[in-house]
Amino acid sequence: MNTSKANEIAHLLIDEGTKARAHFQVWWALRNKALPTYYTTMNNHDYVDFFHAANSGHYTLFLLSLAKIFDRDNRVAGLKEFKQALRAEGLGKSALAIARALKPHLKTVTTVMAIRNKSVVHNEHAIKRSKVYQINGVTPNELRALIDATCDSINDAATSLGITNTIFESDRAEQATLKMLEALSVGARGK
Repeated sequence: MNTSKANEIAHLLIDEGTKARAHFQVWWALRNKALPTYYTTMNNHDYVDFFHAANSGHYTLFLLSLAKIFDRDNRVAGLKEFKQALRAEGLGKSALAIARALKPHLKTVTTVMAIRNKSVVHNEHAIKRSKVYQINGVTPNELRALIDATCDSINDAATSLGITNTIFESDRAEQATLKMLEALSVGARGK
């Protein structure tokens, strides 16, 4: 088993990338794809509290996982440290591929880190949380594109290290959420 520093960081990044993608997909399904079809189900007295908590919770969790990947602190197993470890282990091409893949998304990365700093990890008292998102002006499509590019580049580098269990590449969390809502909807109609 490969226990190199790059390998260890890759496993941590795979975990965070999986969480970022899954939580984004659940949030997206609940806030966008489920409406208006499952509006009545989501507002059902038996479930409404869960869906209120799930919406904000999944949003916070995908932002937090994504921010952890881009954290530049030397003590953190983020992409900065991963690229350094790849270079140190003779995989400079993999490190360069990560940088190239993410270059078009640097503005979105900066926005994600600003949201994390002002709203997710810290609550800046001078700015309301809703204002933080408005000021930073990031769209769900930009977030999805960043998540996809990040996860793909982590997967590619992990594969170069011989890792085969990588971040899922489908919309399975989104589909699972919609299937759950369909089951709840059918069950509610059957009462």
